[in-house]
Amino acid sequence: MTETDPVLLAGFPDDVRALLASPPLDDTRLLELGVRWQDAAPGSAPAEVADALRLFVVTWDPLEWLAPRPDAIATTNAWPLEIVVYVPIWSLADMAGRQRTTMAAVLAELGGRAVATAANHQDAVTSGRYAGLVAQGKAPDLLSGSPAPPLHGGAVITAESPEWEEIGLGAITDFVQQAFGPVDFDRSLVELTVTAIPLPSCPACAGRRFKFPADLAESSERMCRDHRKEADAVIKRRMARAEASNRAGWQMMTDASARLSFPHLPGGLATRIAGAKDDPVLRARLVAEAAAGFPARPEDFASALAETRDQADRFPRWPVTLIRELGRAGHGAEAVALSEALAGVDPATHAQFSGEAAVALAEAGLADEARAMIAENAERWPGDVRAQILAADALTILGDTQAALARLDAALPLAGQAKDYKAVGDVSKRIIRLTRPDAGRATVQRSQRSRPTRSQRKGKR
Repeated sequence: MTETDPVLLAGFPDDVRALLASPPLDDTRLLELGVRWQDAAPGSAPAEVADALRLFVVTWDPLEWLAPRPDAIATTNAWPLEIVVYVPIWSLADMAGRQRTTMAAVLAELGGRAVATAANHQDAVTSGRYAGLVAQGKAPDLLSGSPAPPLHGGAVITAESPEWEEIGLGAITDFVQQAFGPVDFDRSLVELTVTAIPLPSCPACAGRRFKFPADLAESSERMCRDHRKEADAVIKRRMARAEASNRAGWQMMTDASARLSFPHLPGGLATRIAGAKDDPVLRARLVAEAAAGFPARPEDFASALAETRDQADRFPRWPVTLIRELGRAGHGAEAVALSEALAGVDPATHAQFSGEAAVALAEAGLADEARAMIAENAERWPGDVRAQILAADALTILGDTQAALARLDAALPLAGQAKDYKAVGDVSKRIIRLTRPDAGRATVQRSQRSRPTRSQRKGKR
């Protein structure tokens, strides 16, 4: 999704329509909208609570890898009172399409649901207890009900912000709170101790108050020694209290906050990939779709696929493993397509991806296609050690031990010349395994197991 269908944008004022027409899908942004109901009865509980409603359309879901994800989320905050609703732009378009209505109508209905539910539990909402009760299963999700009668019609949606703004810690906190319950994270302004002899260059000595946590952490580098020490203590104390209050929620908050600076997969692709773990063909197609957005950018693609901050910058192994899984399931063509998509992301390892595709074709029992790819790979990358090893693996699966040994014999001096001692070990192990007295019988058995049954191959092209 790059541009929004104009039909879905009916009912918005011009400025909102322009903002939603071309959302910044490649960035982590949000757009705040306002909604009011002209028919709302003055003084009614829904009308009073509606004043606290804040409605956001977002281009990124901080919990995107926790499939399945809801179409929209809502939670409450107190001091000041807020009823916040977040809707990913792709979900908004999907809901409008499924319901054969407009995005404006969907937003009005979601806001009405949240307001009506909050009005029915007004005491818990205003006291700040409601989010915790929802997490404990003692109160309904804000979007679970229906809009109250005063909020059924006459909705007017306006832009509360003139442009898409960056998603920050506040939005991440709301997403985490809706999924994991409240985290006791004190974000109030920090005012450090007044010193008898202020240092002119120290912002704390000058009496500044600091936003928490980023402003305080960044400003501490310019503080005098005593104030830097005090700032560090405040940071540690507040972080420790937050973690102790809700360990799972705190972990998700810190991971999502770190991933704010990562490249990301647009249009909810991350959630769809995570939800397709039991469908290798669908997952492969989604990964290929994601890869198309990262040509020759392997590090960015790795970070976009990272489910946690610790996985960033490292190309994950699972997409490569998926190539062979497709082969074992009899989906050779899909395996080749995925290998080519990944090669587009990391052209430097194209030979290895093509080698994995050859193995997958062999696993699928497509002997002619596998041999053709082995020959093509050998012609394109004659000096690539890993391509030779993978060619040997494919030939072994096909039961051609002598041809596999020939590939390994060619790979061994290449690995030695490159001082690639891991490759030397891999080649040596394979040679030993293939020259054992029982190697022929084991190879035949493996070759037979690798071929899909007639019923598995039926209907495949």
